Amino acid sequence: MKTGEMLNKAKKYRGEAEELLKTFKQNFYDPSKVWDELMYCLCTPQTKAVNALKACEEVKKLNRGRVEEIASTLRRCGVRFHNNKARYIAEAKNHFPQLYEKIRVTSNLFELREFLVKNVKGMGYKEASHFLRNIGFENVAIIDRHIFRYMLENRLISPNFGKLTARKYLTAESRLIRHAKRLGLTPALLDLLVWAVSTGRVAK
Repeated sequence: MKTGEMLNKAKKYRGEAEELLKTFKQNFYDPSKVWDELMYCLCTPQTKAVNALKACEEVKKLNRGRVEEIASTLRRCGVRFHNNKARYIAEAKNHFPQLYEKIRVTSNLFELREFLVKNVKGMGYKEASHFLRNIGFENVAIIDRHIFRYMLENRLISPNFGKLTARKYLTAESRLIRHAKRLGLTPALLDLLVWAVSTGRVAK
């Protein structure tokens, strides 16, 4: 979808998207919401958002949250790779106080993302960017299949760009950030609008 068409179709979603971004900013100050978003973003790879959200709500009901219990809950809710993701969630939970402190005090957004990618199992650049967006940081790009297709269709990347390695992710991100700036949007708002136009709803 070309940019002009996307922006025209996105008009009806923009208000809702902007309100959602305000909610994300509020999440930053509540450790429990930061944890919810971290767990959610660990669940989302190759899993429908609605299934990941349901799984997170069910995991929060567990008394102890042992890996086996988490894995069973994720599987029941339709989360793919439930065993691996259960281990990621359990490990992140054990270190969450230190993680939250790092998030709270680190002023450089891109340094913080590098820290998350290196120290939180299950987080690549896309997942870390998704998490940071959901706790109020608007200047990183979540390059999922919808955004990747949008970039291809608008010649921000070439058809032979290839698989998103870490290096290529950063290259694509820098191009998307410049593109968003030209449109007068943050990368976070552009992402929500492209997603909404592609799927018919605003979603985190």
